[in-house]
Amino acid sequence: MLSEDEIFRENYVKIRLVCPRCGKEKFLKIPMELTKRSEHLTTISIPSEFVCKHSFQAFIDKDFNVRAYQNADFEITKIEFYESEAKDKEGIITYTLSQLIKNIVEILRESLIDKEILGGAIFNLEGKVMYSSLPDDIFLVMANHMENQEKNQKINVKLTIFLLENEQKVISRVFQLKEISLNLILLLSSKVNLNEANSYLENLIEKINKLERPKEKLVKKDIKIEQPLSDYWIHSKVNYISSFQDGDTVYIDSLGISVSKSVILNLDEIKNNPKFEGKIYFAKKYVNLMQGLALTLKDASIFMSKLNKLP
Repeated sequence: MLSEDEIFRENYVKIRLVCPRCGKEKFLKIPMELTKRSEHLTTISIPSEFVCKHSFQAFIDKDFNVRAYQNADFEITKIEFYESEAKDKEGIITYTLSQLIKNIVEILRESLIDKEILGGAIFNLEGKVMYSSLPDDIFLVMANHMENQEKNQKINVKLTIFLLENEQKVISRVFQLKEISLNLILLLSSKVNLNEANSYLENLIEKINKLERPKEKLVKKDIKIEQPLSDYWIHSKVNYISSFQDGDTVYIDSLGISVSKSVILNLDEIKNNPKFEGKIYFAKKYVNLMQGLALTLKDASIFMSKLNKLP
């Protein structure tokens, strides 16, 4: 039986992390399996309070050398690993996942908000990890399981369930997305039964599958936005019969005065409603005229006192 040190040497390697903000250091043991099949850099997302109060990302190569650091754009809640493409240009390392994998990772990250989901991972069928937030011991078990599956390709396993001694459950499912086959893995709490575990997994796969479904075209509706006829109005009642029988003027009840029809912008609305009550809109030129006469003409003074005021 292997000792704890022998197990460590066989499966893990220590890397030295340095926070890019405050410079604090800490060693992190990571599974050697993590970069075994990696083609590019592997990104490790470090949560706050692990090294220091900051969260950040470290980029390691296949030989477990830390190549670069980056401050996190979001608050990380647990250590995450994922492979990232990288280019070294003039000493600057950039990285990106394919947009599809990025979207899948975001769906899996969002699911981890649920307190019953303790971690998750995405592998391809060659056993290469694309993303993982699983505890390292669970990660190693699943990585070894994937490797054994690859060696024995005569048996195609679609669904795998591991029941742990603490009643937690690991469930994984192979599914097809576009031209690639992926294995989605979830670690679930002891409170979740097997049916619920399968339901969690199926719901996530359904969300992922929606990424490649054609989006429904939205029917564009012409929405008419009513623009005010003018910035100047007076709220009043207008009686069609008494107002329009006198010719060219309209009697404004709230003012007790008559005004010319030509200065009213919504005259047709008033005509079509014999007992009109509402906003009567006036031409700007007329308002300017009344404003100038307000000090010398009583009707103009009354008009200006009622302008843009509700009763």
